[in-house]
Amino acid sequence: MRIKIESERRRGLRIIDEIPDIALCKIQGHNGIGKTNAIKLLSLCTGATPFRGDAAAWVSFKSQLLAAHVKISGLRDGEELEWDLEPNRWPDDPGESLGELIGVLRINGRRSQLSDISEILRVHHIVAAETPQNVLAGRVLEAQKDIQGWDYQRQLRVDALDESLASIHALITNLSPEKIASESLAAREARTRASSLTNRRQTATERMALLQRVKQVSDQLVEVRGQGPEMDAKLEELKKQLEEIDRRKNELNKRIAEASARQHQDAEAEREFANAQKYLDRHDRVARDARTALDMLAASAEVDPQRDVIETAIREASAKLTELTEKLPQVHAAPLVLEVLDDLVRRLSEAERENLGHSALVESSDGSNNWTVSSLREALASQREILGQRTPSADAARLSDEIEKTRSRLYSLAQAKDTLAEFEAAESALSKAKVRLRNAAEGLPEQAARTLDDLMGARNNLDQEAAKVQTRQARLTHTRELLGGGLDEESLSAELTQLCKQLGVKVSRIHSQVASESEKFEEIVRAETQAVQQAERGQQSLERREREIEQVFLQLQAAEELEWVRNAVDIARISGMNLEQKAAALTSISAQLDRARNRLHLIDDAVSGTGTALSKLQVGLQTGTGQEEAETPYDTAARHWLGREVQRWFEDEFVRKALFGGGTEIRLDSRDMSIFWVNQNGEEERRPLTGFSSGQQVLAYTQAQIAKIDAEELPAANRLIALDEFGAFLDWKNMSSLVNLLKVREPGVSKDQVVVILPLEEDRPSRQDGMPSADGQFRSLENRGYFAEELST
Repeated sequence: MRIKIESERRRGLRIIDEIPDIALCKIQGHNGIGKTNAIKLLSLCTGATPFRGDAAAWVSFKSQLLAAHVKISGLRDGEELEWDLEPNRWPDDPGESLGELIGVLRINGRRSQLSDISEILRVHHIVAAETPQNVLAGRVLEAQKDIQGWDYQRQLRVDALDESLASIHALITNLSPEKIASESLAAREARTRASSLTNRRQTATERMALLQRVKQVSDQLVEVRGQGPEMDAKLEELKKQLEEIDRRKNELNKRIAEASARQHQDAEAEREFANAQKYLDRHDRVARDARTALDMLAASAEVDPQRDVIETAIREASAKLTELTEKLPQVHAAPLVLEVLDDLVRRLSEAERENLGHSALVESSDGSNNWTVSSLREALASQREILGQRTPSADAARLSDEIEKTRSRLYSLAQAKDTLAEFEAAESALSKAKVRLRNAAEGLPEQAARTLDDLMGARNNLDQEAAKVQTRQARLTHTRELLGGGLDEESLSAELTQLCKQLGVKVSRIHSQVASESEKFEEIVRAETQAVQQAERGQQSLERREREIEQVFLQLQAAEELEWVRNAVDIARISGMNLEQKAAALTSISAQLDRARNRLHLIDDAVSGTGTALSKLQVGLQTGTGQEEAETPYDTAARHWLGREVQRWFEDEFVRKALFGGGTEIRLDSRDMSIFWVNQNGEEERRPLTGFSSGQQVLAYTQAQIAKIDAEELPAANRLIALDEFGAFLDWKNMSSLVNLLKVREPGVSKDQVVVILPLEEDRPSRQDGMPSADGQFRSLENRGYFAEELST
């Protein structure tokens, strides 16, 4: 194959421009003329990374190479390759394959990709300086630089990974999912306790109602025994007075009827007078019944049966009912206020224990009334004591009773108002009846009319007297009905005995029993109120937590940046769980994230420690001084790694034959840089790494390298094998052996071109020798700085 290189370079970079089509070619020239650079450039063109592990040389090479055109012709099957290189696009990392960044590649004139080269051409660069010691040192240096390259951006990578892990970890830990199980348990216990207290309160309410009835019956019995007979006698007296008034009215009615019958001039007038009298009697009864009902309702509402008095009482009762109704929520909130005060006092007490008692919490604008931790705690504790002395549930019960009484009075007042209207209508009708009766008496003589007027006046006086007696009777009847609930002594005694037996209390201990159980009842009601509120808050808290968890799972299922979480965890399966199962799953994920972050930081530490250990190991290999006893676990790990690399590298069949005479069980002692192996006689041999640097070993090593190339399972159709820097290591005898080796080796199926790169020989023929070859060499040296010819012994 023929290789042409046209390059545009900055000063300081040299690259030879041609490698002729000579199967076994020798290139000799001045140092620094660009022989090795040409081979490295060709390696880049075929996808290799010849500067791997040498960042400084790579930066210098690509910055000084502005552009290049490489053409290789004479390949097998007549193929032709061309590159237009674009160094300005090449990456800064010498270990990164250029790929499409190489520039423009054409195969047989058609634009192609770098990956298409592997089956057409490969470049193998064998450097004579690669003794076992140098190879191992280079391998360690390469690994060390890999670590250093990773370490260069390590913090960015670690921070990015840590931030990614921390973001989802924070998303979960902000929910405190590990607390949800205890919160759920507390909520269930609160509901159970509230339900239990509600049942206790209901039972106690029924018992308290019976106890209150027992007390009421007992008090009524005492009242009945003291005042009942007296009231009954008074009612009987009033009843007799009304009966007497009725009797007298009946007599007057008869006298009026008789007087009118004797004095009327005709039968028609008499009938009209009789009808008027009947009409009066009927409306008199209606008015009397209306007055009785009005007096009873007025007594029940505790007002006089007058319109202005009743309307004023209705307005006052309505205002009072509104006021009481507005107070009720405040009274019901008292248990919650007590709980808030308890929590605040507890937290402020904790702050005092941390010596924060004199720290200002609230500062007024003028500085006159600043609240410290201690002063605020004392004020809240005092307020809590005041509220605690009250019985919120009792206050609420009393308030409810007062509201009920006020409503009942409003109802009675409304009935009294309606009955007053009925009474006024009855009174109006009665007045009209009296007028009708007087009109019916117009036909009487003057004396008879006066007699009738006197009778009617007497009847009116009896009506007024009857009204007063009715009022007294109505009020006394209402009072009597209140006394003993309308029951007599015998009925009350029987009921009291039955209730005491049912409740299991003695009659003599009724009042003390009611007082004792009232206190217990208030405690139960207070505890139930607080328990119900606590259960409601717990349930609301769980519902809020469930909504928060749902939001987290929605984010885990939808956010693009959290796809890695979905790849690791079956979020869809977790979404179907209940609240506690979801919380447990989130807790597990949080723990996994913690472990992942710990592993990340351990890896970070391991990389840094490994880099330091490899640096120490590489220094030991370069100087041949070995390595002292390991100071860290990473030093031990680095030695074990190098031992495996030595075993893997030296166990190659060709290397073993070339360097160890076919020996086996090759190992390295990195402490003194010695190689051990077992020879074919079964004996262990030892040699320091520096003992492999002779020309004979270089020749043997090169022979092994070439044999490895020839043993490729899938060789490229064309191969360029460059042997570099051999002049400094091989004498004439060993160089002749190398030439003979290259001539007699089996080329296999590939079309190979072997190039041996040598420095300019000091004893080369002079121009005066008159040899044609010498003239050509001189002209090439003068024009190019190097010459190329067929390699010979």
